[in-house]
Amino acid sequence: MKKNLLIAAMSLVALAVPATPAFARSAAALDPEPISVKVSAVQLGGNPNRPTGILTVTVKNDSTRTERALFEIDLVSSLKLGPSTDCMPAVPNAPGRTLHKCGGWDLAPGKTVTVTVPLVAAQPEAAFGIALRGGHVRGESQDGRTGLPQDFFVTWPQQTTLGLGVVKDPLDPESVRVTARNTGTVALDAYSLIVMTPAGVTVTSTACLASDDGQFCEVKRDSKLAAGASDAFQLHLAVDGVKDVRFFLAPSARYTNSDTTATVSLG
Repeated sequence: MKKNLLIAAMSLVALAVPATPAFARSAAALDPEPISVKVSAVQLGGNPNRPTGILTVTVKNDSTRTERALFEIDLVSSLKLGPSTDCMPAVPNAPGRTLHKCGGWDLAPGKTVTVTVPLVAAQPEAAFGIALRGGHVRGESQDGRTGLPQDFFVTWPQQTTLGLGVVKDPLDPESVRVTARNTGTVALDAYSLIVMTPAGVTVTSTACLASDDGQFCEVKRDSKLAAGASDAFQLHLAVDGVKDVRFFLAPSARYTNSDTTATVSLG
């Protein structure tokens, strides 16, 4: 009777001992999803025709051993990767996708690395006031095991108002004073002034960059313009005879006000 009770007690003790974890049973056991990522939202700004932004990616080794950590970025067609030393195009790339592999850091268990990835708007025309899913990021180990994809969202610059004033210099019949006033509620990172240059009109100020077809030139103003602030500068022209010269702010799709153009008689 005592022998039977002892056997039963030993059986209960064996059942109470927890099972040995798989990774302890075998040194070769691998975590199926070792690399995870966290991503930030992206706000585009700067050049209104090709705004840029920064995607922040935090990569973590969720494995129980040191891993070589990478991540993969899959972008929508309206975005492209800016200059980056950590990312290279994936090969092969599926049609209609912009896929990049990034990184290659040796991370101990539980360790993280945070990197910034520049993004650039790639749509053919300037766009404003839109927000969309920019793509996803997925962690990956050197031997190809992948984590869960994480979506990130991108916001384009908002539409706003910017008033234009162009007046002839009273001391120089071929010079104008240009003023742009931010009448909106958001700061402007940059804007452009377009000067139409038909036959007989040339902008001699080097700040105005001529178009390939010679029909206009563009002055790019990159100084930050706070709400309510004004930006002013002088332009010199060479005019054959007397000409009406047209000026307008660009990109025109950004501005909802009507006073974004001016025509001045010069010469």
